[in-house]
Amino acid sequence: MTADFVTFQRFNDRAAALALAETFRENGIECGLEDVSENFDVSFANNEINKDFRIKLKPADFERANMLLQQLAEQDLADIDPGYYIFDFSSEELKEIIEKQDEWSSLDFLLAKKILKERGVEVNVNQIQILKEKRLEVLAEPEESPKVLIIAGYILAVFGGLIATIIGAYLCTHKRTLPNGERIFSYAPADRAHGERILIIGILGLILSFAYQFFKYV
Repeated sequence: MTADFVTFQRFNDRAAALALAETFRENGIECGLEDVSENFDVSFANNEINKDFRIKLKPADFERANMLLQQLAEQDLADIDPGYYIFDFSSEELKEIIEKQDEWSSLDFLLAKKILKERGVEVNVNQIQILKEKRLEVLAEPEESPKVLIIAGYILAVFGGLIATIIGAYLCTHKRTLPNGERIFSYAPADRAHGERILIIGILGLILSFAYQFFKYV
């Protein structure tokens, strides 16, 4: 899997992941399937919760993939079970599905629109686009400053710990993927700057530590 592919959806069922990957390929969307499940199940129970199969796409194909999933979901709307749990949602809960479309399946999203319309609440394309843009703005906000991790990083870096360099590299390079496929840094610039300093101090500490051990036995 090349670096320009990022996670689009995650599954704990391999068959479901394979089915989606095949659907994408049949429709000309290049994709990959990555198994990042735990290598060893200490419970020996082959627990599906520990499975993690990731469908990966090029960021430029995210919008096209989402449109395809909605088209497929539209075909399932007519055959939806009347007992499907979303029918019991309040209008406010249905609006939340529209607002947080990235957290729900395409079928749930379309069904929420359909139920709202039947209740006299129209949600048009422009409203959905505005909600999508606002949602992206919220999701793009930096994660809460990891103060404990930063403090631990500095303390470990002083003693030349390898863990400090890992913490530093994580803080300054870690990214996450937005629903539109865009990759952004997880932490604010100030936190990433701490990460860079921790990484540099940690590396220097490791070098000094190795040098001390080397000359100690020379």
